[in-house]
Amino acid sequence: MKVTSYNIDTDKRGIDITVACVSDLHARPCKRIIDALKSISPDIILLAGDIFEIITPYMESRNKNAMDFIKECVTIAPTFYTIGNHEIYNSHARIGLSKTPDKAMEEKHLNTLISLGVTLINDEYVKYSHGEEEILIGGAICGRDKDPSITDPDFNIDFIKRLDANENIFKILLCHYPHYYPQHLKDTSFDLILAGHAHGGQWRIFGRGVFAPHQGLFPKLTSGMHDGRLIISRGAVNNTKPIPRFFNPCEILKIKIKSK
Repeated sequence: MKVTSYNIDTDKRGIDITVACVSDLHARPCKRIIDALKSISPDIILLAGDIFEIITPYMESRNKNAMDFIKECVTIAPTFYTIGNHEIYNSHARIGLSKTPDKAMEEKHLNTLISLGVTLINDEYVKYSHGEEEILIGGAICGRDKDPSITDPDFNIDFIKRLDANENIFKILLCHYPHYYPQHLKDTSFDLILAGHAHGGQWRIFGRGVFAPHQGLFPKLTSGMHDGRLIISRGAVNNTKPIPRFFNPCEILKIKIKSK
């Protein structure tokens, strides 16, 4: 498992924290990812969506992998989790979905997650104390994805404004969809925004992704750091089998945040 490292220097005082970020597990086996997380020894783990698949009896056996992953994460470090488009716990993004979750099974999964100690942050934010300083961690629920031409009918702009209004504190936002950045997040004051969803563009040619959902051919936002604060994970697994990845290894992120 590739670990991609980033360093972020901040003017906010007293910050010295190592963050691990995982996105797009898609309920696949997780041993290599857990081993990589242990090697990082993060202070916190941030999960940027699509860890599970839609909660149906058909996916139940695969989703056990995701639950096992959560169980391991919380033993490594405090874990914060925001849903992606394949997960719809308590989400207004249900509208327009092509599949319907099993409600009883979904409720059971949600209760199990909470009992394990993971912090779910969906259209809300929490304060996390690290040493003498606090940081804010927010999570934005992404909208429906049935029609790629509809990009944001369910995006909660009011929540983004509430989180953005907090000043003089380091703010992290988990937002599974990177294509929300130009329209909704570029002009905000978030110090770090973590996304996934694009799977690195699946094939990379001359350092550029070939295709990503919602962005189409040769998308701009598939991987790496943008504007010094948006970091897009290529995802922890290949979820488009049997189509292989080319020049696009799966990854998890290690982000060192430190005051100047």
